Amino acid sequence: MKKSTSLLLSICVSVSVASAETIEWTSGQLGGGWYTMAAGMSKIIEQNNKDIRLKIVPGGGTANPSKVQKGRSLLGFGLDSITFLAVNGKDIYKGKKHDKVALIAGGLSDIMFHAVRSKDSKYTNVGDLLKYGKDQKIGITKVGSSDEKIFSWIMKYYKTSYQDLKKRGFKVIHANYSEISSQYKDGLIDYTFMNLGMPGASVIDMLLSRDGIITSLPNDLMENLRKEWGYNKGNIPKNMYKGQDYIANTGNMSTILFASTSLSTNTVYNITKALCENQSQLGNIHGSMKNFTCENAVKNANIPVHAGAMKYYKEMGFIK
Repeated sequence: MKKSTSLLLSICVSVSVASAETIEWTSGQLGGGWYTMAAGMSKIIEQNNKDIRLKIVPGGGTANPSKVQKGRSLLGFGLDSITFLAVNGKDIYKGKKHDKVALIAGGLSDIMFHAVRSKDSKYTNVGDLLKYGKDQKIGITKVGSSDEKIFSWIMKYYKTSYQDLKKRGFKVIHANYSEISSQYKDGLIDYTFMNLGMPGASVIDMLLSRDGIITSLPNDLMENLRKEWGYNKGNIPKNMYKGQDYIANTGNMSTILFASTSLSTNTVYNITKALCENQSQLGNIHGSMKNFTCENAVKNANIPVHAGAMKYYKEMGFIK
């Protein structure tokens, strides 16, 4: 009798696991805040929904909306301004409106552009580096990431390009955050450009072994980025990183979580509910999420809200 009962329980558990819905979540690059955030949030969602399984995969701010649009992933992290461009078919998405991308929650964390240079580097700001630099070594994340997209806007402002930089002897490394951190520590690159929530794990790691400066972006550059690309100003507070006893003025985007419109209302409702009813834990996953509130999650939505998220927020009275 005991053997029969054990066998039945085993079969039931196997059927339950097999019937769970597996959802791919495209996050950020390995070693970055988004990957860490997605991994932590997925545990909360799975603990509260036994029929949902989440598979976290690397991604990037500019690539993620397209991955969800094409159905390669059903959940994705994005940046408010970049995803807005995708949904409306503008800029790099010109003529390709992403009509299958819908918001679950916005304002998850502020993503600051980290321009970091070694303490012994020749040029003190990105303007001088790109206008006058020769034979310099820089590290940027891979094409398809928000980091690289912002850097391309910066290059455009200073009337340069990767081709021009390489003609001037620049060594340009495209890699993930962990690789950039390692190469900085080893002295293979002297300038890095990364778009990260604060504190950025890769920045903390690289500055432990080699001194560096968190560099402000020039005011004229920031004005251009705001005017041309809707990229907002922000700042990295003093003492955020080793040796940083000053405020670094830079650019800021806000992290959003979106889903494919093909993901069911019920599934997105349950994902939203799990995150909102455990939002006090989010700051423990990554410090950049400590100020997130579900009450304001879609308050300033600039893309359509998914029906499942909408259902939950209406039930809670967060939206009418």
